Amino acid sequence: MASFLDTIDFRYGGTVMEGVAKQKAAKVRNPLEPLATFNWMVLCLLVIGFAGGVILTLFGSGSILGWGHSAYICVSTQGMSANTAGGPFDLHPHSGVGVGSTGLRLCADKPSAGQRWWYTLENLPGTVTAIVVVLITFLALRLAQRHGLYTPGIASRLRLLGWFLVADSVLRPTIEVYASHKLWATMADASMPTQWDPVWPFLFAGLALLSLARIMRVGSAMREDLEGVV
Repeated sequence: MASFLDTIDFRYGGTVMEGVAKQKAAKVRNPLEPLATFNWMVLCLLVIGFAGGVILTLFGSGSILGWGHSAYICVSTQGMSANTAGGPFDLHPHSGVGVGSTGLRLCADKPSAGQRWWYTLENLPGTVTAIVVVLITFLALRLAQRHGLYTPGIASRLRLLGWFLVADSVLRPTIEVYASHKLWATMADASMPTQWDPVWPFLFAGLALLSLARIMRVGSAMREDLEGVV
């Protein structure tokens, strides 16, 4: 009699418990959202924007990083004004270069190959940063969807992204300042004031990701130990 009751309790009681567990699991929100959806949208926009830019450039109505028939190249510095002739900061723009009224902005409507090169070097780091961050995040999210959050691969990708942001916070403004000075020199005789600052949000975000990667690695090790005990 006891064994019969135990059998009923095991069969039907276990089935009820499994149903309750499945209902609870269904109510748990995806921990990767809304980042996964937002990252996918940004990745799609990057692909569409790049493809559109290439098509427009090939047909002569667009430009990519200063290269194209309709390229309009500018270099600027904020918070300053200048006189085109005479004054404390004399600016003597070269022929074909216009001076903007907002801050100090020089633009060339018919840029030379050298000006295109320096403009590309000035703007390329920001483009590379956006692409790398989106791709690494996309790969980390795909790995998390397949194998879970607490895996060695997630920790490795977070550490990679963290170190990239830390390096980018210093290298990107350095490259941009150097290239903008070179571009400025091709447009005017006056020297461009130096404005260099690290990208503090990226630096803090990179350090936070490095700490989070260590936490995820510890969690991954604990998960492997529990699986070994079970």
